[in-house]
Amino acid sequence: MAKPEARRRLNTRMAMPPVHLAKVFLEDPMTLRRSYPFSARKSGTAATNACKYFAGWRLFHRRVAALLAFMALSAMLMLPAQAAEWNIDQLMHSLAQTKSGHASFVEEKFITMLEKPIESSGRLRFIAPDTLEMHTLKPKTEVMFVQGDTLTMDHRGIQLQDHPELLAFIDSIRGTLTGNRQMLEQFFSLSLEGSENNWTLTMLPKQKKVADVIQRILVNGSDNTVTSIDVLKTNHDRSLITINKAVSP
Repeated sequence: MAKPEARRRLNTRMAMPPVHLAKVFLEDPMTLRRSYPFSARKSGTAATNACKYFAGWRLFHRRVAALLAFMALSAMLMLPAQAAEWNIDQLMHSLAQTKSGHASFVEEKFITMLEKPIESSGRLRFIAPDTLEMHTLKPKTEVMFVQGDTLTMDHRGIQLQDHPELLAFIDSIRGTLTGNRQMLEQFFSLSLEGSENNWTLTMLPKQKKVADVIQRILVNGSDNTVTSIDVLKTNHDRSLITINKAVSP
């Protein structure tokens, strides 16, 4: 009677749900041996099959545990990246840390009626919140100085409020260089692409007077440095200002 009883117990344990099996048999490799009577362990085939069965469940348990641990670690590593997602507020905050600066620039004007671009170069200076100076050295000397709403060129003053399309162009430069989001959003809708090390800020005009002249402006940069400003006009003329490394004042 011992052998039928041992087989009944074995069959009962073999029919246990996988979760229960994992809990009972996978924690201690000696559990299986303690769970069967001596007569069942001597029977050979039944004990061998049971050992193989539970060894398989033990391997499965280990693999599932490793997978869950990997998923948990991946989720933990992703949280800081999601929390630090690069956005316009972060870009403006980063740019605003530079209160003033000097740089050299090269401007290429692509005119639809001309085969080659017109190139000029010089030095650029800005002081937050609203001062901008572009001193062109080549092909001829020319100085454009902007402070507040007044542009001075060739000793002649221009009130930018009377020329919204010109004010929008000027503000796209000084607003970006100084990280002034309010200045930019007065005229443009903003969108940001890329990463902190390689970003592109797209500006689309809000006002009709500005949209009649400017189609879009692309500002490219890395970290808190603006590297280029690309202006496309509605007549398909284009101006590309490349801002190079800072130079001594």
